[in-house]
Amino acid sequence: MKFVKPMLFLALLSGCAAQQTQTTTETQTLTQTEKYLPHQAYDEKGQKIPYVPAENPYLKQTGTISKGSVLLFIEAKKALAADDEKTAVQKLKVIAEKDPSLAGPLAMLGDISMTNEHYAEAAEYYQKALAINDVNVNAWLGLGEAQRRQGQFIAAQNTYAKALQQWPDFPEAHLNLAVLYDLYLNIPQQAQAHYEAYLFLTNKKTHAAADWYQEVQSRTGINKSFIDAGPAVKDSTKLAAE
Repeated sequence: MKFVKPMLFLALLSGCAAQQTQTTTETQTLTQTEKYLPHQAYDEKGQKIPYVPAENPYLKQTGTISKGSVLLFIEAKKALAADDEKTAVQKLKVIAEKDPSLAGPLAMLGDISMTNEHYAEAAEYYQKALAINDVNVNAWLGLGEAQRRQGQFIAAQNTYAKALQQWPDFPEAHLNLAVLYDLYLNIPQQAQAHYEAYLFLTNKKTHAAADWYQEVQSRTGINKSFIDAGPAVKDSTKLAAE
């Protein structure tokens, strides 16, 4: 199964200094993640209420970015598109040095390290980005993948949980967490729940994820939905009174 890479937006360049974030690769306890599952609600007539996912909190952040940093970031992205990784890294490092309040360039350096399979280096870049701005959900996603690639499965689970803590409706965090539960932690029931969350939040647009969900469901034998419990049934005494 393929890692869902964080999307790179120009907006992700931003990010004012935030509370320092402590991350570790030696976490020994799994974090509870059921509380981050979305749930389908119903009105009094038993009709589904359209689910409105929460917005990405990172993209909602505002701040002033110097024109020079913006231009360098655009040039770095163009260099990457032209397979000129050396130039891209050079420009991103210049931004990070000149404007240490920005998390985006460090997260992008982490993505480049991931592409080159330098997982420890990638984790370090993501951790630096999160120390600047712990609302950078893409950096949490990248860090979780870097940890998983290094065999740090419990740490990765904790990291994906922190991504969902920042943004409970983060589809890719649910998907990567489901894969981790499924293939590396052998917790199929939790995997099924988070596969379903991903499909629910993306309106079942990914056929591969639907196949993974059905496969793990065949192993758990759980046919009920973790997301949609159906409309509430009124008490029979109240129905008689009505």
